[in-house]
Amino acid sequence: MVQLHFLLTRMAFLSAVVCGILAGLTQQSYRLGGQTRVHAPPPPTPIRCDSEPAAPCITLWPNGAPNETAGQFPPEQRTPDDGPGCGPLGDIACDHIKSVSVPTLTPFIVTNGTGASIVIAPGGGYQNLAWGKEGLDVARFYNSIGVSAFVLKYRVPARPNLGGLPHWWAPLQDAQRAIGIVRSRASQWGLNASMVGFTGFSAGGHLTAHISTAWQSRYYPRIDAADDASCKPAFSVFMYPWYLLPDNKPAKWGDNYSLSDDFAGKVDSDHPISIFVQNQDDGTAPPQGSLLYNAELLAVGAPTPTIHLYNKGGHGFGMCQTFDTWLEVCDWPKAVQRFLQDHGAAKGWPVEKPRPAQMLTQNCPV
Repeated sequence: MVQLHFLLTRMAFLSAVVCGILAGLTQQSYRLGGQTRVHAPPPPTPIRCDSEPAAPCITLWPNGAPNETAGQFPPEQRTPDDGPGCGPLGDIACDHIKSVSVPTLTPFIVTNGTGASIVIAPGGGYQNLAWGKEGLDVARFYNSIGVSAFVLKYRVPARPNLGGLPHWWAPLQDAQRAIGIVRSRASQWGLNASMVGFTGFSAGGHLTAHISTAWQSRYYPRIDAADDASCKPAFSVFMYPWYLLPDNKPAKWGDNYSLSDDFAGKVDSDHPISIFVQNQDDGTAPPQGSLLYNAELLAVGAPTPTIHLYNKGGHGFGMCQTFDTWLEVCDWPKAVQRFLQDHGAAKGWPVEKPRPAQMLTQNCPV
């Protein structure tokens, strides 16, 4: 009996030790061959796809994005911390997406327009993405005027500089790849492959300038047939573009102005047709950048651009979701619709003689 009791006690002790070891292995770390090995945490829950109508999001890089280092950044996060007023009814918090290493396109497809589509790059200083305010809600606007949209979740935060690649190379690679994918698959969605545009807000506006001036060759090795399609936007919509000027600062009055090194000498006559929307009181992206970029387009004989500068509203206004009062800049969707109508990307260009009532409504949703 003593021996049996001893054996049972010994077995219970060993069982507890084994269970403790297993628990430690699943929760912390273990040693093997003199080295401490840490168990990988469970994979993060994928962030939902916000497509409308419901459809899978499109992963840009089937085998992982180029020039990436595994584990360099934490898992992707989505946080409702960008102010109120987003969503179809304007009743949910606007959210940010942070730490993106798996770039995607979120499709918003409509079939009641000209077949035109646009890739949307939210802003966020190349640190995060203003996903609701400058992404999803903007896609809904474009859908409302018959333009399909693809919200680009590009890599953030900014990657370190790499030799042979331009500054902020990762978002540019993602933008080039995104346009190629939309253009190469256009027939699947009933879209016009020759009418794929690009728009971006703030840092996304910088990316709009980048893709508009760096489309002649890809900055990554060919992946598949999507990279055989041109990545030149059919039209470019610049929304308060950031960092068009050196150090993002205007020159003093009387000094010579120049574009930042990203664009100096790279704006040419093959630039896409463009529209710029910005406020004069923008303290984050100097409006002089938009003015100088426009002047450069005129100087090189590019298609004549459109520019709308409003008196107030600051930076990052998006679709005016967080505004308590109406400002003149909140009419920018009407200006963009007219621009797209003028260039055949949206329906509704008036055919009759202009009349005051029509001038007030512009055939646009109120």
